[in-house]
Formats: sequence, structure tokens, C-alpha cells
Amino acid sequence: MKLTTEWRAVRSRIEAALHYAKLHNAPGSSRPGEDNRAWVIVYRTANGFCCMYQELPVDFEDMLDVQTWAEEMDVRPYFMGM
Repeated sequence: MKLTTEWRAVRSRIEAALHYAKLHNAPGSSRPGEDNRAWVIVYRTANGFCCMYQELPVDFEDMLDVQTWAEEMDVRPYFMGM
């Protein structure tokens, strides 16, 4: 019986800490209407990563290259098939 109440307490603490509405209103969280950057779909290839940006393919060797490029081009990467 005591174990059940302890699990309920743990569950309620986790729920309170990770509840979507609370995270959504947290300072620094982005809301869908505030971020107007374009989405770029990035997918894994045999030699690294690739994406299509302005109808041209862009190849990357590793994940760090993708993240650096996304910051420079001011786009939001969406990783497919990871």
C-alpha cells in the first residue's frame, strides 16, 4: 500500500514538472506564431546528411555541420529517419 502512494507522489511530481501547458508558458519557449523561420528537412545518407534548400541539394558530413549551417542560414532543421 505504501509503495502505491509513493508511486502516485512520483507521478504527480513528474506530471507537474513536465506538463505541456507549463512548459509552453515557460520563459524562453518558442510558440508557433513567434518563429517565422523556414523548415528544412534533413535526412541521413550513406555519407552523412543531406537536405534541399531553395531547390538545391546541400550535403553535410556530420550533425555539427548541419547545426552550424542551420544557424547561419536561419532555418529550422527537421530530421527525418533518424
